[in-house]
Amino acid sequence: MTSMTGFGMSEVETSLGKIIIETRSENYRFLDINLQIPEALLPIEQHLNEIVKKYIFRGKIRIIIVSEGLKKRVPSINFELAKQTYGILEKIKKELSMEDQTSLEHFLMIKEFFSYEAKPAISKKHLSKIVSALNDAVLKLYESRISEGKKIEKDLKHRTLFVEKTLNKIKSRRKSYSKVFSDNLKSRIEKLFEDIRLDENRLHQEIALLVEKTDITEEIVRLGAHITKFKETMKKNGSIGRECDFLLQEMNREAGTISAKSKDASISHFIIDLRLEIEKMREQAQNIE
Repeated sequence: MTSMTGFGMSEVETSLGKIIIETRSENYRFLDINLQIPEALLPIEQHLNEIVKKYIFRGKIRIIIVSEGLKKRVPSINFELAKQTYGILEKIKKELSMEDQTSLEHFLMIKEFFSYEAKPAISKKHLSKIVSALNDAVLKLYESRISEGKKIEKDLKHRTLFVEKTLNKIKSRRKSYSKVFSDNLKSRIEKLFEDIRLDENRLHQEIALLVEKTDITEEIVRLGAHITKFKETMKKNGSIGRECDFLLQEMNREAGTISAKSKDASISHFIIDLRLEIEKMREQAQNIE
């Protein structure tokens, strides 16, 4: 079982300076990779994405690559052109009798004043080091997610055991409750119609129908099946988060039906405990890859 949250970091020394790579991940329904990298690395962006996909299937992944040597250099300014332009602007204002002030903002809007020194292409050696460092950072992220996943699995196993025990309590209570409910219902009907002669066969049929409407056997069986399937799913490799979440939804639905059909206070109390535990399990499952 793998968590969708984790962190990994790697560093590599190059002639361009130290390159630092950070990888973080959080919950997300699909795989979403967000690369924040220097412009010089854009040609290998797809390759960097493929490295992530080797290890991770779900989650929002954020990768930051920082290197002083890969940042854009400070632009140079063509002061001679700026002076000539200023003179032209002043002449235009004088000829047209304009009183507007010439400000720095006007010059900043003219991109021809600025130029960037061309940077040499990154060598294959540097690219190889960066790719290797990213692979190392993503691997650490993956290991971090595995470690967190083990904690989630341990917690879910503990909670699943509680759900099973609670379901067994409901089963035991149901066996005795069906007969008690039937006897109490018959006694109340007979008392209500004590001065009226009733058809015994018809009375038993009606009581049987009422008891059937409160029968929770099918729901108990289905809930037990979902619990078994959930335990099997937790043992699987790969991406199991969605399946776990779906099974927990079904478990909660069956528990809700049992609560609605059962007229027994003890069973209702068991269901409250059970649904609270399932809800906590769902919160944990939201973090499973």
